[in-house]
Amino acid sequence: MPLHQPKLDNPEDLYVIKKYQEEVDWLKNPCYEPGLMNLLNEFKGKAQRELLSELLKEMKHQTIAEKIKNISFLVDTLESLKLTASDTLIVATAKKSESDGSNAWLYFFKFYLAQHREWNERSLQPTIESSIETLTKSPKKYKNIIIFDDFIGTGKTITTKVREFEDKLKEKNLKLPNIHIFSLAGMKFGVSLAEKKLDLNITCPTQIEKGISDKYTCPNEVKNKKALMVSMESMLKSKYSHDAFTGQYSLGYEGSEALFQVQFTNCPNNVFPIFWMQPRKKGKFRNTLFYRL
Repeated sequence: MPLHQPKLDNPEDLYVIKKYQEEVDWLKNPCYEPGLMNLLNEFKGKAQRELLSELLKEMKHQTIAEKIKNISFLVDTLESLKLTASDTLIVATAKKSESDGSNAWLYFFKFYLAQHREWNERSLQPTIESSIETLTKSPKKYKNIIIFDDFIGTGKTITTKVREFEDKLKEKNLKLPNIHIFSLAGMKFGVSLAEKKLDLNITCPTQIEKGISDKYTCPNEVKNKKALMVSMESMLKSKYSHDAFTGQYSLGYEGSEALFQVQFTNCPNNVFPIFWMQPRKKGKFRNTLFYRL
């Protein structure tokens, strides 16, 4: 239950909510109702609501159970690559002392790996730093490294982290192991960019296309839809006196246009900010469909 329970400005919008819930099954969950009500209070125009409806229908929404199925897929891939516990580390991209999705989802590998007996907790490294320490202590043992992230957005972060990992090993005069990259989900364009820059294949079972640019075939329609979304963001910027609705987060971080959420988890900043952005100023509050710290 959010701190502030919104009320609909127009009671007839109850019928709109019902319509959205009939069209989009995951919206039936009560946890999304306050955010949906607030979106209808903020965006009353016909074109605005048509765009909202279209984006909600395209949203890739997963439950935690559905997400864990992707981990099963990654473990199957690990087996197909014939990677063994004796010479393989699975490393989360989290930084030291950081609360991070890669670290959180790494925990769920245990259920699947435990069924193969030879794997143990030492095979799972919670941070890049801890993996460097392990490789330093046993420089000849590990021939394969799986660098694991929960979501690849623009592809820049995973590229940077892999290169930092390689640079730290070179600084210590350690031989570079074979590097594999696994991610539970990601933006298709970001995955492709990272693969090209790193010259490595990325295993990513759920890949998301841009919510506007990749959906509509007519260039003018894409232009108009994006312009409408930018105007909606500008309305929120004005209403909440909060610049973060625009700038680098306009249309999602660096224009990602992501439509993706895992229920009860931190929303990626690549998602359109109208769905998750909250003002930080004292006295300002906004119910959002999704939440992000």
